[in-house]
Amino acid sequence: MSQAPLQTHSARRALAFQDEILPSVSRTFALTIPELPEPLRVAIGNAYLLCRIADTIEDDAEMGRADKAAWHAAFVAVVETGQGASDFGARLAPLLCDETLAEERRLVENTDEVMTVTQGLGATRQQAVARCVRIMCDGMPEYEGAATVDGLPTLVHLDRYCYFVAGVVGEMLTTLFTDYEPGMGEHDAELNRLAVSFGQGLQMTNILKDIWTDRGRGVCWLPRDVFARHGFDLSTLTAGGSSDPAFAAGLSELIGLAHGHLRNALEYTLTIPGHQKGIRRFCLWAIGLALLTLRKIQNNPRFTDSRQVKVSRRSVQATVLTTNLAVSDDDRLRHLFHMTAADLPALTPKVAADPGAPINDLVELPANETLQAEAPPGLEEAIGAAVARLHADQKPDGHWCYECEADCTIPSEYILMMHFIGDVDQALQARIARFIRAKQAAHGGWPLYYGGDLDQSASVKSYYALKLAGDDVDAPHMVHAREAIRARGGAGNVNVFTLIALAQFGQVPWRAVPFIPVEVMLMPEASPFHLSKVSYWSRTVMVPLFILTSLRVMAKNPAGVNVRELFTVPPEQQRDFVPVDSPLQHFFKGLDAVGRSFEPLIPQFIRRRAIKKAETWIIERLNGTDGIGAIFPAMVNVYEALGELGYAADHPYRADTRKAIDDLIFDHGDAANVQPCVSPVWDTCLGGLALQEAAATGDTPAVRAGLDWLAARQVCDGPGDWRDFHPDLPGGGWPFQYANDHYPDLDDTAAVAWAMYNTGDHATYGRAITRAIDWLIGMQSKNGGIAAFDSDNNHEYLNAIPFADHGALLDPPTADVTARVLALAGRLRRAQDGPFIRRALAYIKREQEADGSWFGRWGTNYIYGTWSVLTAAETLGEDMRQDWIQRGVAYIKGMQRADGSWGEDQGSYWNPPRGRADIATSFQTAWAMLALMAAGERDSRALARGAAWLIAAQGEDGAWHDPEHTAPGFPRVFYLKYHGYTHYFPMWALARYRNSRAGVASPVSEPLEYDT
Repeated sequence: MSQAPLQTHSARRALAFQDEILPSVSRTFALTIPELPEPLRVAIGNAYLLCRIADTIEDDAEMGRADKAAWHAAFVAVVETGQGASDFGARLAPLLCDETLAEERRLVENTDEVMTVTQGLGATRQQAVARCVRIMCDGMPEYEGAATVDGLPTLVHLDRYCYFVAGVVGEMLTTLFTDYEPGMGEHDAELNRLAVSFGQGLQMTNILKDIWTDRGRGVCWLPRDVFARHGFDLSTLTAGGSSDPAFAAGLSELIGLAHGHLRNALEYTLTIPGHQKGIRRFCLWAIGLALLTLRKIQNNPRFTDSRQVKVSRRSVQATVLTTNLAVSDDDRLRHLFHMTAADLPALTPKVAADPGAPINDLVELPANETLQAEAPPGLEEAIGAAVARLHADQKPDGHWCYECEADCTIPSEYILMMHFIGDVDQALQARIARFIRAKQAAHGGWPLYYGGDLDQSASVKSYYALKLAGDDVDAPHMVHAREAIRARGGAGNVNVFTLIALAQFGQVPWRAVPFIPVEVMLMPEASPFHLSKVSYWSRTVMVPLFILTSLRVMAKNPAGVNVRELFTVPPEQQRDFVPVDSPLQHFFKGLDAVGRSFEPLIPQFIRRRAIKKAETWIIERLNGTDGIGAIFPAMVNVYEALGELGYAADHPYRADTRKAIDDLIFDHGDAANVQPCVSPVWDTCLGGLALQEAAATGDTPAVRAGLDWLAARQVCDGPGDWRDFHPDLPGGGWPFQYANDHYPDLDDTAAVAWAMYNTGDHATYGRAITRAIDWLIGMQSKNGGIAAFDSDNNHEYLNAIPFADHGALLDPPTADVTARVLALAGRLRRAQDGPFIRRALAYIKREQEADGSWFGRWGTNYIYGTWSVLTAAETLGEDMRQDWIQRGVAYIKGMQRADGSWGEDQGSYWNPPRGRADIATSFQTAWAMLALMAAGERDSRALARGAAWLIAAQGEDGAWHDPEHTAPGFPRVFYLKYHGYTHYFPMWALARYRNSRAGVASPVSEPLEYDT
C-alpha cells in the first residue's frame, strides 16, 4: 500500500489536519487508529472522517428529511468524483444547526482537506471508502421517518439500520485490511459476514448505551417486537427509565445479541495474522470496550443516563494492557474475551445474506401491540397425537424406556473390548462400525454431541475401532479422519481414558498413563484420596482400572492392529501426555512422578492385598445382569479386570457382566448403537407426569400402570455407598436404570414421588412417597443443596489430580436436583420439612447466575436449570413477583428465538458461550414454556409463539425429532441424548398451556395422609 501520492505539500497539510481533527470528533478512534500500520492509519482515519461528515448531516436536529437526503446525495457525488469538496463544505457548514459541535462544523468546512487525503489513497482504497459512504448515505435517510420515540418496528429493522451505519464500515475495513495483508483471505465471504457482525455489535452497544440520550432527541432505535415479546410496550417508556422486569428482559436479549456479534468480532480479529499486532489491537480494543459497556448495562438495567454506564479510564487502560500482552496468542485472547463476557447473556445473532436488502413495510408493527395472544390452531390435535404416540411406546408391563445415546466413544469401546479379550462377533462389529461411520462429521472427526467440534479422544477411539473392524486406512472417510486428528496434535493429544486404552493396545508407553496404583484401596477414610470422596461413577470406573493399570494388562488384539499413523510425534519420544494448567495440578503431577518412582518398591504382599480388596469391592457391587453401577464404562472395566483375575468367561460374575454390557446394544436394523446406560425409571416417571398434565388428572390407566411398575423398584433396604455417611437413614430412593441398588438417584426419586403424589391415591403410594421424601431430606448436603447420588461430595481438589483431566470426578450439589426435591417438598407441605426448605432455598438463591438463570447440571443447560428452579418456586408458593424470580423469567424470555422457539447447545458448558440460541429444539422450547407458566404466565405472546412452533415442528408420528443431544453426562466431556425427551416434554408443555389458558390447574392432591 504505497503512500507516494500523499507526499505533496497540500497532501501533507491535509494529513496534518486529519491527525489534528480526529481526537476532537472521536475519542475512541483517536485511541485505536494510531495503532494501525502507517498506510492503514491514514486510510482508515480518512474513512472515519468521511463517515463522520455523513453522520453530522444525519444528526442535524433542524434539517428537514428532504434536505438531508439532498445533502447526502451531494456528499456521495463529492466522494465518488473527487470534485466540488470545497464548495460542498462552504455551503453546508453554515446551514448546520446550533447544536452541532464546533469541531464537527469545522470538519465539514474542511471537507476539501479530507478529500485531498482520499484522493491520494490509491484506487482500491478509494473505491472501498466511496462504496462505504454511498451505502451509508443511501441507507440512513430511510430511517429518518421510521425512528420515532416509540422505537423501530422490529429487530430486522434494527439489524438493517446497524448495517447502514456500522456493518458497511466493517466491509470497508475488510477490503483495506486484505489489501494490506493478503494473507487474511481477500475473497473470503465468511470474513465479510463476520465484518458486518463486528460493526453491528459495536453499533448495538452504542444504541443501548445512548438509549436516554437518543430519547432526548426524540428518537429510539430499540426494536418494538423484542420488547413486546417480553410484555413491554416501548411507547410507555419514560425519560426516567423503567423498573419493569419486562423492559429489563428486552434489554437483556439485546445485550445477548450484541454479545453474540462481538463474539463474531473476535473470530474476525483472529483471522488477522498474529504478526499484524497493530491491526489486531485496533480491533481488540474496540471489542474490549464494547464488552465492558455491555457489562455495565447488564448490571444496571435501570440506568437513566449514558454516563452511568460509561467505561472508566482505568478500565480502558486495563483493556489496553491485557490485550497488548495477549495480542498474538489466539487462545489467551479467547480466554480474555470469555472472562470479560462471562456474566453476559449470549445469543447467536443471524446475519442476513444481504444485510442491506429492502424491507417492504418499514412500519408493519403497530406501536401498541397487544400483550395477550390467542392459542395457535391445532393445539388439541397436537396434544392428542403426542398422547397416542406415548401410549403406543409403553411397554406391556407399564414402563417406558427410550434409547439413551452418547457419542461414538461408547460403541467404539465395545469394539475395542472385543479385540481386548480376543473374542470378536464379526456381524455385530460390522453393525456397530456402520453406526460409527454414519456419525462422522464434516470436519472429519467425531464430536461429543450433535453439531459439535471435533473431539480428539472420541475421534481417535472411533478411528481405531473402524480400523479394527477392517476399514481400509486409505478409504476416503479414514483419510479424512486421520488428517483431522493429526491436524489437532495427533493421538498423543488425548484424554486419560483414551491414553489407558492406547497403552493397553501397546500404542503408547505405560508412562503416558497417570499413576493410579491399586494400593489406593488400602488408604484410610481420612485420607485425601479415599474412594468415598469421589462420585459413584468415578468409584465404579476407577476400582477395576486400578487393577488393570497396576498389572499393566495388555489387549490380546489378535489382528495386531495399530494406529501409529495417528501420531505426529512417535509416542516413545513424547515426553508429556497429560498437560497441567494450575499450580495444584503441577503439585499433583509432582506427586504422580514421585509415586511412580517408588512403585517398584511396593512389597508384593501389599499389592496382592490391595488387589483382593478391589476384587471384593467389585463383587459386592456387581448388580447381577444390570451391571456394576449400571453404566457401560464401569461394566467393561470390570469384565476385563475379572478376566485378568482368573474368572472364566462363563463364570456367573463375568457372564452376568457380559449380559449387562450386551443389553445396552440398541438395534437400528443394519446398524447398532451401544448405550452408556438405560433410562427406564426416568422415562417412566417423566412420561407419567406428561400424561397426567395431558389428562388434567393425576390418574389414568397408562399412568397407573407405569407407577405400579415403579413402586416395585423402590430401593428401601440393603447396602449402598450412600450409607457410608448416613448409616441410620432409611432408604427410599429409585435408581435411574432397571436396577442399581447401591446407587439410587435422588433426581429420579423426587420425580417418581411427584408423579405418585399427583394421583391422590395415598393409600397405595403414600408410604413410598414418605420414604422417598425422608430419604431425600436426609441426603441434604451441608451447603443446603442436593446432589445426584451422594452428600457433600465436593472435594474440589481431587479434580486436579492427573487422572481427573475430565474434571468430573465429583458429585456436588446442583441447583436442578435441589429444585426437584424442593418442588416435591412444596407439594407435600409437611410442617417438619421447613428447615430443609429454608436451607435448600437459600442454596438455590446463592446459585443464581448474574444473568438471572441457573446452571443445568443434568439437562442442557441454563434453560433446564431455570425451569427446574421456577417450578420449585411455584410449588413452594413463593411470591413470583420477587426480584430473584423475575430475573429468571427475564432470562427465559430473553432466550426466545425470533421463530418462537428456544434452544441452547452443549457448547454452553464451555466458557464461552453461555446460552447460545443458534439452535431450536422441542424439549428446550417445552422447558422454557413450562418455566414461564410456573412463573404465572398463561396467555402471553411468548407462550403462544412457543406453542405454535411446537405444533408446526411435530412429526406425523406424534413425536418430535430433534437431532441434538439433551443433557451432559459430564459437562465438556460426555453428553447424552435421551430420545424420550422429544416424546413427553413437548406434550407436557402444550398440555399445560392448554390447561392454564382454560383455568384448569395442573394435577395436584391434598396434603399427604395415609393409614399407618
